[in-house]
Amino acid sequence: MKMTDSEEHDLINKALEGREEAFTQIVNRYRSSVLSYISTIVNNNEDAEDICQETFHKCFRFLGSYNNKYAFSTWLYTIAQNTALDFHKKRKVPVAPSVQQGGESTSAKIESTVPSPEENMINDQAFENLIRSIQNLDAKYRKISELRFIHEYPLEEISKELNLPLNTVKTRVSRAKKLLNEIWKS
Repeated sequence: MKMTDSEEHDLINKALEGREEAFTQIVNRYRSSVLSYISTIVNNNEDAEDICQETFHKCFRFLGSYNNKYAFSTWLYTIAQNTALDFHKKRKVPVAPSVQQGGESTSAKIESTVPSPEENMINDQAFENLIRSIQNLDAKYRKISELRFIHEYPLEEISKELNLPLNTVKTRVSRAKKLLNEIWKS
């Protein structure tokens, strides 16, 4: 069942008040779709699980910075994407050991929630890569992938939009995800 904007805002306000049941409801509502989205970026299921957990950690840590003029899901997926891209950067670029200067470690840095110009460029490139990859899929997967991975439609909405049974949509989304992963691996 889809949550109205008002219900979603109430849930977020309860989470901001520190109510644990609100955090649980947010995780229960979005976890599977966030994990599915992360799995389109990261090939390893364990890594995707870890990134999903880190995404919700960041979400709750920075919930006060969420602007309710925009869709909460878009904000959450942006956190998920940035977390997954950060994971890729950490894996590809070896981390230099911290340098001791006057007894202080230079590895202790303040985290910024604002993406750097480089991160914005990487995000834009990843999004363009996703669009190009979706355009290379068979027609029966193309529209479903566009609705799911670009426009972030829930599976039920895709089912209604395309007039397809929900199980067919689930199967095609799963197959499209595997095909996209194969495209990105090559």
